[in-house]
Amino acid sequence: MFQSAPILLGQYRPMDSFLHRLDARAKLLPVLLVMILGLLTDSPVFYLTLLTALILSLLLSGITIRTLARNLKPILILVGITFLYHVLFSGRGGEAVFDIFGFAVTYDGLSKAVFFSMRLMLFVVIAFLVTLTNSPSELAEAITSLLKPLERIGVPAGDLGLILFIAIRFIPILYGEFVAVRNAQIIRGVDFSGSLINRIRKTAAILIPVLVGAIGRADELALAMEARGYRSGKRRTFFRQSVFDRNAWLFMLGSSAGVVLLYYITG
Repeated sequence: MFQSAPILLGQYRPMDSFLHRLDARAKLLPVLLVMILGLLTDSPVFYLTLLTALILSLLLSGITIRTLARNLKPILILVGITFLYHVLFSGRGGEAVFDIFGFAVTYDGLSKAVFFSMRLMLFVVIAFLVTLTNSPSELAEAITSLLKPLERIGVPAGDLGLILFIAIRFIPILYGEFVAVRNAQIIRGVDFSGSLINRIRKTAAILIPVLVGAIGRADELALAMEARGYRSGKRRTFFRQSVFDRNAWLFMLGSSAGVVLLYYITG
């Protein structure tokens, strides 16, 4: 069966919502704060609360529950593998709850499995939200603008923004090539059904032509940039002038204060 549904990660969906109209810089600063505090806290309540708020924000931005569930399916597989790993191999020596194939599952292992799975989900949903409500060019310009004061100490803000822009743009392109190669193999009689091990083994064979295609695209992109006179470190202007209005200030300050307050409340 052909697979044609696009992924959301790395793809901008132009819609008319509050988050779409908001300046990208107002979202990046709270996101950075969430990621920093998320690495410092060990409270599942912190992750669960933020996950709920982020999913509600996605739904308010025009994404249906069905679409969100379909596009989060590959991530849920990775989360399941993370959960299973910590259940089986973390928390050795603690009080056993039950056994799975001879492995003792402990309370400590279960708590670590839930904790790291929720952390992974939180960071992925943040990436979905940011890329959904901002175009790659807006994100690149926001990163460049935020890092511009660091140019005095030698940080190449413009180059970092360009790297981010190219990386985000390449995610849906590589996924499209992956689907095209997979569909071509299905037409030639390759069966991707069966056990999980068999599907992984056959899917791994797709990665080689996709990798070769990615290297070719990168080489063509480098030649195109050089032909158009791109030079690293040169001062550039923005095509679109973003305005950090009152709504942006209120959102940035309010969401940042809410994240810090939640961090202290959850201990």
